[in-house]
Amino acid sequence: MKYGSKRISKAGNVALTSSDKNEVDNAICIIDDWRSLHLIVLNELQNFIVALLTRHNIRGFSVSRRLKRLSSILNKLDRNPQSGLGTMQDIGGLRIVVPNMSSLNKALAFITTNIPDCFELTKAPMNYIEAPKEVSGYRSIHFVYRYHSLNNDVDGMKIELQLRTKLQHSWAMAVETAELITGTALKSSQGDENWITFFKIVSSLFAIKEKTPILKEHSEMQYKMKDLMTQLYSLNIDQHFNDTLKALRATNTFAKKENYTDGYYILDINFNNKRIRIKAFPKENEQQASAFYSQLEKGVEKNNNAVVLVSVPQMQELQEAYPSYFLDTSEFLTAIDTMMANCKKRGWVK
Repeated sequence: MKYGSKRISKAGNVALTSSDKNEVDNAICIIDDWRSLHLIVLNELQNFIVALLTRHNIRGFSVSRRLKRLSSILNKLDRNPQSGLGTMQDIGGLRIVVPNMSSLNKALAFITTNIPDCFELTKAPMNYIEAPKEVSGYRSIHFVYRYHSLNNDVDGMKIELQLRTKLQHSWAMAVETAELITGTALKSSQGDENWITFFKIVSSLFAIKEKTPILKEHSEMQYKMKDLMTQLYSLNIDQHFNDTLKALRATNTFAKKENYTDGYYILDINFNNKRIRIKAFPKENEQQASAFYSQLEKGVEKNNNAVVLVSVPQMQELQEAYPSYFLDTSEFLTAIDTMMANCKKRGWVK
């Protein structure tokens, strides 16, 4: 790779701990350049996966890719000081969302048995659907690939592929929305314990709906749907989580309407006025997009705004793929409202 693992890890450590502004600026420049190189690998993996799923008639799936935000990178390093930045495998991420578990199981079989040329799986897929993450309730399937290339800049680079259903995606996006606003890593069990409990209960309820395993802590308590729904109802009434998420919906979106194919979109999210400004770049201008992204990140103020760089096949798919960046949790909230109403209808609560 253009930057070896040790050099990247050193840059991450400097960016996180140094009090010397010049040192930090130089370290971030290295991280930015290294991060942007992941776009090359993401493009190649996406082309293969999309062709594979299309060839096998898996319909209704959506695909998107993103580069991990600098704030997320530094927060992850801060939570895991023993792990260096050079070992991170999710700097570049490709996400496939399918309609249901039937489609997911088909996609999983094809993706597992068809490895693209120049890629290798670094380990067996991590199935967080059969074994949800106990600290948060997170459910998805993760593949980690290593890329082999004659281009020394990207040879050896790692990329993460996530495969999940629409219901699992709505849960994950609701968590990301709450994380963006609270400035805490709820998926890593950091932050308000009530929020964490809320999302874990919903995760198990969604698992019941999809006929997949619920969280171990819930199964050990022999919780059934009624137990989880009544707990959800009480917690939501007490903490007003639904109302909080509804209030966070962005009121206005100012977007450039260029209809780029596989373009790059930089979202500048303002939490105070709930507005999102979007800057679009055509696919061939990835370096310009990455540079603009890095420039905006320098002005980020925690809990006030966030900046993200993502890519989707068409502009109109942007909000569907990344509703959390629009502070939009509509699908998740619809599911919660339905469960709350059913809980009362069945007479489980007064």
